[in-house]
Amino acid sequence: MDFNLQAYQADHLLHLSAKPARRLSILENTCHRWLEMDGVVQSAMSLSQPASLCLPHQRCIADRLPAEASRILELGLGGGDLTRHLAARWPDAHHDCVDLDGEILTLFQQFFLPQAGGAPRLHHADALHFLQQSQEQYDLVLLDLFSQDGNPLLLFQAPLYQALALRLSGTLIINLLPRTHLEQAQALRLAEEWIGPTQTHQVPGYRNVILHATSRPT
Repeated sequence: MDFNLQAYQADHLLHLSAKPARRLSILENTCHRWLEMDGVVQSAMSLSQPASLCLPHQRCIADRLPAEASRILELGLGGGDLTRHLAARWPDAHHDCVDLDGEILTLFQQFFLPQAGGAPRLHHADALHFLQQSQEQYDLVLLDLFSQDGNPLLLFQAPLYQALALRLSGTLIINLLPRTHLEQAQALRLAEEWIGPTQTHQVPGYRNVILHATSRPT
């Protein structure tokens, strides 16, 4: 159930909140429900198949998921498209989702929570602080963090990758929206230095670049 980013139209406005820093809305038509931030679609859910992935960069991520995962961490939630997909794929997995925005977590529970599969544990926290305080080990980490103008500075600094290296024993997938080639090169360098061998995958027709890293054995 692809979500046409060029020709979508809403029939219903389910939620609207406007603050000086951003405007959030949840809209719906006969096929999809989606989350917009400042007029830009962040996530989209098929009403008939909630666990399916509707956006191209998410399908690119799904193509690079490991064969199995029992302990999953998502840093950055949005409308929880991958959260629903992972809950349906591995319903028995230990699944943590972290987001700094409390409203995003609330809207996910009200409008996008998976109806079947495992229920993720939601954490209202800063991604780096969560990693530094956690004692868990994860075999899959998905990193999807954005600020108003793209990826936050955190993604291009060593402390995040150093903290990830202590918590990861498997696959790291990062959704980047690089503003420059230097940003992409910096994220790639840090992932290779602290995590392990890393591949880059351009999403055709989009700015998104997916980094796929495999942790080195400790």
